[in-house]
Amino acid sequence: MNAQFNNNHWVFGDSAYINWSNPSTPVVGSAAFNFRNGSTSIGDSTGVILYAGLFNNWAPTDCYIWNKYHQRIGDATKINGGIWHHSSLFIPHPGNDSIIYLFTIGVTNDPYYGLYSTTINYKANNDSGLVLQKNFQWNNFPAFDGLMGVRHGNGRDWWVISQRWNPPSGQIASNSFYIFKITPQGITFPIIQNIGSSHSTNLGHLVFSSDGSSFVNVSFRGLIELYNFDRCTGTITSTIPIEQEPPSSPYSHFITTCAYSKDDSKLYVIDLSQSNSTYYLLQYDLLATNIAASKFVVDTFVIPVAPWTMKLAPDGKIYIAAADGNYSWPYPDTSTAFTTVNNNLSVINYPDSLGAACDFQPFSFNLGTGRSYFGLPNNPDYELGAWVGSPCDTLTVGISENAKNDVFFQAWYNGEWNMIHVNASKLKGSKGVLRLFDVQGRVLYEAKLNVIAGGYLTTEINMNGIASGVYIVSLSTEKEKLQGKIMKY
Repeated sequence: MNAQFNNNHWVFGDSAYINWSNPSTPVVGSAAFNFRNGSTSIGDSTGVILYAGLFNNWAPTDCYIWNKYHQRIGDATKINGGIWHHSSLFIPHPGNDSIIYLFTIGVTNDPYYGLYSTTINYKANNDSGLVLQKNFQWNNFPAFDGLMGVRHGNGRDWWVISQRWNPPSGQIASNSFYIFKITPQGITFPIIQNIGSSHSTNLGHLVFSSDGSSFVNVSFRGLIELYNFDRCTGTITSTIPIEQEPPSSPYSHFITTCAYSKDDSKLYVIDLSQSNSTYYLLQYDLLATNIAASKFVVDTFVIPVAPWTMKLAPDGKIYIAAADGNYSWPYPDTSTAFTTVNNNLSVINYPDSLGAACDFQPFSFNLGTGRSYFGLPNNPDYELGAWVGSPCDTLTVGISENAKNDVFFQAWYNGEWNMIHVNASKLKGSKGVLRLFDVQGRVLYEAKLNVIAGGYLTTEINMNGIASGVYIVSLSTEKEKLQGKIMKY
């Protein structure tokens, strides 16, 4: 129901905005705010529709929301939490296309600890937006700076993951994950799992793989760990440690951010070594027998340059935001200086490639009138589809069930012509949508079609540029949905 939302609109830093609607030619624009740390933004085919983040320095309740007109929503001031790097997140309501939840976490500054949700009707007041409920508190303990969401395996609902942290006074490490389910009925109280390695710091990053089947969690004191995730049940099924935090100080490695490559074969992290005031951009090969031993130093940054957050973009490249320590204090930045560091993002051009072949180009993507600090937008993959063929892929009607009602649907691959032929008859609707999915649920092809008299439909899907493998052909009309698997060989 919320398939119209996409990942094409990034709002961050000092009025920086990137429109990725055409990934090969992204458009740089400007936004209405100035954020030191993390932000979150969500868009659709018309452009950015909401963005949010910290406005003033270290003020735990100074998080605001902006609408598509780049105006602050009037009743959305003083949103609790949201002052760190990955501490805010927009999730669409699965049952109402007008409603979006803003989740925020309080990492520091008691009494604003905990996870909060704010409910927004973004279409109200001629798309100017209206806050329906603000700062509903789901828990009241300090959160780890790694808030993230992922689509449920049914392709409609969502999971939101928050992790607990215990402040330095107790020095109690934590590995507690709180996993919330968002359905058309609202937000449910969480599944709680204690799994994986404990961490002893509140700063870190949590990022999902492209198919949502795993995520990586990193902590400021050196933890790098992979977790396998079941999108049907919302549970973490297993862990793969890569690097561990040392049991006590001195801490030699400080991990600030992480990102998967597009094909999920490589993991990138940024590691600060205080011994030589240097940030290291590292690559790990996730296909290696010994992942830790595959570590490769891609490049380095020397303080006061502070590369802090990285993100996989719709063009398949990874972008890194860095703050220029010469100009980033006080905050908001009163300096008018535009430098190579703050006016550009660094880019990993081929992140699927091993070692130096990933082609890292520092400070190569210009932000126009925008500047970067320590953050990029923290948003999930709004375009991730259902986990096709999984036990929870129950929102579609299978082909065998339709066959009982005398509906005929057939799809087969023609290797000589490199296309899929699709035939159907006795369809009940008048208009159809034909889609091709990969096994992770991503849409590779989509076309709107008319059903002719008698319920007949005949068409083809060109498979040029699509690799060999198993795919799902899905045909939807106003009254039914049919699907079946094909093999391209």
